[in-house]
Amino acid sequence: MNLSWISQIIVRHPYVLLLAITVFSGTCLVIPFTLRPIPHFSEPQMGFETRGTVLANRKIAWKNLEQATRPSGPFAVNPNEFFNIRKEKFVKNKKKKVTIMRRGIIIRNISEDNLETTTSNWEALRKIAIRERTTEKSTVVHEHSEDFFCGAPDEGYVHFVVESKDGSDLFSYNSLRTLCRLEHEFIEVPEYKSYCQPSSLKKHSKCCRPWSLGNYIAQLHNRTTCLGITEEDVIKSKLLVKRCSHYFHTLNLAPDCSQKSCFVPAECVQYDAVYNILNYLVSISFHKSDRPHNNLTQTVIFLPVAAVTQNINYFHAIRNMQLTFGTISIVAMDFGIKAALFDEYLVRDIKFITCGTFFILLCIWFYTQSFLITIMTILAIIFSLGISYFLYTIVFRIAFFPFMNLLAVVVALGIGADNVFLFCKVWQSKNQGKNLSYVECMNATFHHAFLSMFITSVTTMAAFLASYLSSIIAIRCFSLFAAMSVMANWILMMTWTPAAVVISERSFSYVQLFTKRLQLPAVVKQCKILTILWSSVKCNWLREFLNDCDQKLASIVIHFRYIWLILFSVIAVASSVIVFYYPKLQLPSTPDFQLFESSNLFETYDMHYKYLFWFRKTEKVPGENFGDYKLPLRFVWGVLPVNNANYLDPTSLGKMELDESFDVSKPESQQWLLQFCRDLRNQPFYEPTPGPLLPNCFIETFMSWMQQRCNDSFEKKSRFPCCEIQKFPYNSSIFDICITKAMSDLYATPTEYFIPGMAGPKFSKDQFPTIKAVVVEYDSNYTYSMSYEHMHNFFTLVETWMIKKLQTAPKEMKGGFFISDLDFYDVQKVLSEGTMAAICVSMGTALGVLLLASLNIFTSLYAIVTITSSIVVTLAVLVALGWKLNILESITISVAIGLAVDYSLHYTVAYKICTEKRNRKLATKFAVLNMAGPSLMAALTTGAAGAFMMPSSILPYIQIGVFLITSMTVSWFFATFFLCSLLAVLGLKIKVRRFGRHLLLRRHMS
Repeated sequence: MNLSWISQIIVRHPYVLLLAITVFSGTCLVIPFTLRPIPHFSEPQMGFETRGTVLANRKIAWKNLEQATRPSGPFAVNPNEFFNIRKEKFVKNKKKKVTIMRRGIIIRNISEDNLETTTSNWEALRKIAIRERTTEKSTVVHEHSEDFFCGAPDEGYVHFVVESKDGSDLFSYNSLRTLCRLEHEFIEVPEYKSYCQPSSLKKHSKCCRPWSLGNYIAQLHNRTTCLGITEEDVIKSKLLVKRCSHYFHTLNLAPDCSQKSCFVPAECVQYDAVYNILNYLVSISFHKSDRPHNNLTQTVIFLPVAAVTQNINYFHAIRNMQLTFGTISIVAMDFGIKAALFDEYLVRDIKFITCGTFFILLCIWFYTQSFLITIMTILAIIFSLGISYFLYTIVFRIAFFPFMNLLAVVVALGIGADNVFLFCKVWQSKNQGKNLSYVECMNATFHHAFLSMFITSVTTMAAFLASYLSSIIAIRCFSLFAAMSVMANWILMMTWTPAAVVISERSFSYVQLFTKRLQLPAVVKQCKILTILWSSVKCNWLREFLNDCDQKLASIVIHFRYIWLILFSVIAVASSVIVFYYPKLQLPSTPDFQLFESSNLFETYDMHYKYLFWFRKTEKVPGENFGDYKLPLRFVWGVLPVNNANYLDPTSLGKMELDESFDVSKPESQQWLLQFCRDLRNQPFYEPTPGPLLPNCFIETFMSWMQQRCNDSFEKKSRFPCCEIQKFPYNSSIFDICITKAMSDLYATPTEYFIPGMAGPKFSKDQFPTIKAVVVEYDSNYTYSMSYEHMHNFFTLVETWMIKKLQTAPKEMKGGFFISDLDFYDVQKVLSEGTMAAICVSMGTALGVLLLASLNIFTSLYAIVTITSSIVVTLAVLVALGWKLNILESITISVAIGLAVDYSLHYTVAYKICTEKRNRKLATKFAVLNMAGPSLMAALTTGAAGAFMMPSSILPYIQIGVFLITSMTVSWFFATFFLCSLLAVLGLKIKVRRFGRHLLLRRHMS
């Protein structure tokens, strides 16, 4: 490729070129931050969901159906809603008062018009909301309880877990005294009074008491504080809890037993103390034994502080407090600020990236001996990120910017440093000892550097763009942003950097002029140590050292080439066993994305202690199975499972598309739906549920309702035509008339027998009483699990049965689909399939680019084998460190491919352009001498940048640091020792001759 015209422009007009690029890049950098808000990462897990898959499309359709059935939506589930629409229109513009009451006392009247502005007073509303929620759980009439606590504990309050280190009993007198002291430390913090919930709405009222085991014992025995309890009080309370635990586990003991007959001894009901202790304060392990000496090793203390983001300042006030008192320590806590704290720490820990960047610049300065080139390099990296951000936000109009995109900064630093090392090395080799003009030298440099940089940039871009095949939003966004940054970086490195090199050659920087002209004093010359230190300032020692290392390294590689081949082949094979066989790269076992290091108290709460207490036991517990939570069987008709939302915006749900052919009122549709429900209950995955199932399959309930007598002698009214005279399946007109009456009666059923849900018909408010959608819902006998195989078996079994049933359905019912709680399973499936597909596409693209550049299939295959081996070894190290294939790990694989290809392709290109056409050893030595130094510096700087990120408290930064160190080390060693040994042993030389339109490749072996 003739690039002389580019060389002439760069050499003759470097200042004009730099100025033009600065104006363009600066404009691209400023515009996005002017027109768009600065990205924030307060919801770090946003975008960790799938789009475009079968299950994702169904999930979107289900969410749109849920929104459509809200009071403001186009669908009505209760026909009475339609009849009340006109009444609501008359009072639409009237102001209404919402009376908020607490236990019969009016707290506040709020105008509906001003409700939104009132929400800004989050503290008052949070207090009211929590009190209302706890009032529903614990409606107590005891006056003493009202004065002692402000309602019952709630997970919406700040709470922390206390554990005994030596397994001693926390339900003992001495331990409770220590817990009381610990509780006192938290409430004595000056900021506590600003955030605690007051005991009344009066000014200067005291804070509510914390909900702790000691305070409940004090309440039961009429003590003023937990410090006033006696050892006898503790023993009696423990025995009381043990005696009443049986009623708690049989569900007889409830928080409202004081208002209804629970058939529970009166001592178990008093103040709801026993219920709150068992449900909130003591761990589940304390429930398991009825022995009186069973030790309590974990307990929870709730503070009357709302667990919301606005209370982050209280956390900052207590985070440096002493958390251990003797053998008792706080091991976990929940402040409800985890995401907000992550956003704060994400910005705070950028200082580690800054330190890594400074180290890279220092290495570039030492290697190039030019302060100007160093500054220009960092500006080029900044400009490349600015251009890519401009394209991302302004040109492509992508509003969502996940925090994973910050990984592109590390990519840009690594690639930018690699390119500048390569360019300067080639420029030096072409300019050294030769009397060439700047244009000739630039032409010679471009002949080598352009091809090498082009190949590495294209393959790196391909590696990132291959990740766009993933259906996970965050991965797609990262792939686009990273690919654009690589493209911008390459363009700048081929224009901006050469212009900076030309300027640097023509006029030395002030530092270089100073060090060259300054003479050593005579006293200094006599001291050898000072002479060495003085000469080191000129940085010549680094270049001389690297040149000497290159010579020795080339000799070591070629002399021991067979040993390196065997050694690295064994490592690659062993790593393949680790990654693909045992323990292998496993899928994630929890949907929660870990934000901080494992020692963080918020993470220990979510990972270990969160589900050790009964009030969180009803949730989906991470592990192999989720207890008693059964996967629902939901079958939907009338809504098409399509996704017309923005695939790069997790907040976009698109518009719901209806199935125009759907019509459940047709007699054949009614008959088929009835048989569908009957067949469903006979399937092996169906879970029989005791009690009436009125809404689950509405057609059966509707049939029973239609069996009522036509003339009701008791109410003295006629039910015609919706009565026993009609025969199933019903005429469409009769069905439309009667289904609305039946559903109205169903929604009038007492809540003991009917709880409204999503099951049943959905009526159109515009075309009433037309049914636009139908949902049939039952429970399955499959429990929710994080096991991919378990969930895959469930989905495959039900989906296969559903497809088979739809084949026999009338055309009006053929558009149905099955959905359940399969979101995390879909993410696992995409990660397992999409990651491997991205790797294959990346490797295929790299092979194609190499073939086109080298016209040698053998050297291209050697490079691909080396890249693949280095990626597998990197993954094996990460698997050994306990990594799993989560979102971040999937992205790091793409980054590993993008960074690993650089070194291997540099050696391959250098091998190709060697003038020694018939000697493999000399060609390999040429490649090592020219590429070992720049590639080592690139690996060193990028790996060091990762090392600087290790002190961060944010897990993604730590993982990125570990990954960069591992990836750079493995990639450089494999490229230098394995690939070069392959080239020295099996390297092939080709000559290219053109005959008409064909290329004839002749292989020459020495």
